[in-house]
Amino acid sequence: MPAKIRKSRTISIPRKSSPPIAEGEIDVLKFMVRSTLARDLQKRKTLTEVSFGDVRIDFVRHELFKNGKQLEANAREFQLLQYFLQHEGEVVSRDQLLADVWGFENIPNTRSVDNYILSLRKKIETDSAQPRHILTFRGAGYKFLR
Repeated sequence: MPAKIRKSRTISIPRKSSPPIAEGEIDVLKFMVRSTLARDLQKRKTLTEVSFGDVRIDFVRHELFKNGKQLEANAREFQLLQYFLQHEGEVVSRDQLLADVWGFENIPNTRSVDNYILSLRKKIETDSAQPRHILTFRGAGYKFLR
């Protein structure tokens, strides 16, 4: 059922539980939606090259360097690094990683994420036992910091 515009410049949505929305509230809502979409777009921009500490990653060429030395990394490791960089500072759960990086809709009970994190830590951390870039938050997930 379409919304009706009244002379009072409010929009009435024909549901009993919804009060009319004032024009000013619509402008605020539009602003919030636009800014949320802009932030999301900024996060999702494809990264081409990133450096932090003694690590340099070229996502276009799929090259990973530490202290100037090229390291082997597979496609999934690059996807995981890119995801972490796009969500830098956020705690991301194992389920989020399995859904967004691996593409699982029904999340299996798997240790794949943990194994990839371990592998990446060995490659990019100075001391993989005391990580500075990929941190574990028990029961919550992982956080990436440059």
